[in-house]
Amino acid sequence: MELTSIHPGVYLLYYFIMVLFAFIFSDPYFVVTFLALILVLISLQGVSSELKNILKFYIPLSILILILNPLLNRTGAHKIYLWSNFFVTYEAIAYGVLMTLALLIVILVFSSYNRSVSYQEMLYIFSKKLPIISMIIVMALRFIPLINSRAIEVQKLNNLKNNGIEMERDSDESNDSDDSNSLDLDQFNSNINTDYDSKIVNKLKSNKRVAAIIKEAKTLGKIMGITVSWSLEESMFTAKSMKARGYNATERTSYLSYKFGNADYAFMALIIVTVGIIIVGLLKGVGMINIYPSIDFRFSNLPFNIYYLAFIVFLLPLIYLEIKERILWRN
Repeated sequence: MELTSIHPGVYLLYYFIMVLFAFIFSDPYFVVTFLALILVLISLQGVSSELKNILKFYIPLSILILILNPLLNRTGAHKIYLWSNFFVTYEAIAYGVLMTLALLIVILVFSSYNRSVSYQEMLYIFSKKLPIISMIIVMALRFIPLINSRAIEVQKLNNLKNNGIEMERDSDESNDSDDSNSLDLDQFNSNINTDYDSKIVNKLKSNKRVAAIIKEAKTLGKIMGITVSWSLEESMFTAKSMKARGYNATERTSYLSYKFGNADYAFMALIIVTVGIIIVGLLKGVGMINIYPSIDFRFSNLPFNIYYLAFIVFLLPLIYLEIKERILWRN
């Protein structure tokens, strides 16, 4: 209940800074700490159930980055020869690993943000100053899951229809005599074994695979066509309803009302103090490492200083609030 009292504008600022930090910090100690704490946060928020869908997108992309970056970027002092004169550099591999970790952190931060701030709260933040942009953002956030659910419904209906057609065909074929079917099948197999060689048989099998792929593509195109036409039709009804209700005729209002409270001021003060200390550390080079032309990181250089402590404190408020909520509910 304490989380719902935080102003959505404070959330927006906090998550925006987290995304910036995900791209700025390159020290492995800071990156691993960031990743560990954001994983704890999303597990407390209940977003961990969505990790499977996140990993389906992230793993192929990260593998592509890890492969392409060393192959395309030969900058670096430490060369690793794979064969003959072909080599990759240790620095390029390290940079690819840091890029993939930064990408994972950004994805997890956005997942946490979607759980913390609803689209109504986003509309409340931007509606007064940027009404058109806020409406576009909300529609875009709603469009993807909506069209996905509709595509699943259309696919289920299409599968039911195909199953019904196949059952009718099976019932029609069962009316024929089984002896004649088995005789025709044996004769067909003998003709294949005697009249056709293995190349022709393989060609027939490949043609069947191509036909199956073409059929699957046609089915997918049909499903997408039905889904898009369904969405366009409903968007017309929505547009007419908005026009009839006088949308954008007067100044925008919202049924949600948020005011800054003590928790918001405390949260903002924590953000300002910790971010100020972190920026001073960044100006001194704390939290960043040089990768090219030679990586200057050593695991023996432990980051136990006030800047690292401020970074941890900056990432802890939402974790503290989530744990506090669980303790209150259990008691």
